[in-house]
Amino acid sequence: MGLKDKFNEYRTNQTKGAQAHQPDWTWEHHSTSKPNSSPNSSPNYYNSRGGSGGNLLVKVLYWLCVAAGLWFAYLNIAPYAQAVQFILSNVTDTSLMQVLMSLWVIGPILRFFNTAGHWVIGVILWGIIQTIKVFPIILKHDRSFMRTVLSESEQAHRFPIHETDDPTAKALKSWYNRFPMLTISTARTWALFAYVVDFLICITIYPPCEGGFGQLFFLLMTGQWTELDWANIALLLVTLFVVEAIVKFLLWLGQIAYYYRVSPYRQ
Repeated sequence: MGLKDKFNEYRTNQTKGAQAHQPDWTWEHHSTSKPNSSPNSSPNYYNSRGGSGGNLLVKVLYWLCVAAGLWFAYLNIAPYAQAVQFILSNVTDTSLMQVLMSLWVIGPILRFFNTAGHWVIGVILWGIIQTIKVFPIILKHDRSFMRTVLSESEQAHRFPIHETDDPTAKALKSWYNRFPMLTISTARTWALFAYVVDFLICITIYPPCEGGFGQLFFLLMTGQWTELDWANIALLLVTLFVVEAIVKFLLWLGQIAYYYRVSPYRQ
């Protein structure tokens, strides 16, 4: 055996010895990455359990909010029903009503409206006012609608307004240029008007003090806070703002439920 053959044999023996002492990295890698059959060891276990608990909490809060909304709706409708009853009692001709109620066709209907008609009309008026008030909130939470409005606003053609333009032309151009956003701005304007109507109706039924607005202004200017009817003030604030607060809360819960539903840990 030559010197070269001895050197190759020595290098081969050294390589075999190193491999004998080398740990089995392939086995160790598979043993650490081997999935555990225990559900608690799953990497998504706690996230899925937490997601289920959170989703259940959202559902419970949703129905509790709906139940509270029904009770507050009664508080909101009551002022409208009382206002309608007051108006009907002052503008209705009692003698004419007695004659009409004696008729066999429309008599039962008029007797029903005479006893509960103010509630029916009150519910209708309340529904109209509250829908107008919450309409801008619903529009702003509709992503598809907002995306369309913003796209139209970005791509819409706008007419330049010049100083030499006719006043009518200026007004028409200004109106046309604002057209994509008129849906939102008009909804907010009508909502502000509905707030004013709601405030006037509610402050008539729940007056903060006796004596009208003059007395209220005098008490506020003189700082006679104890003379105010704080129970009526609380009812006034609840009647004005609780529906909008509940709608915003329900929309927020709806967004949370949506993200729970599309979360990868839920699949």
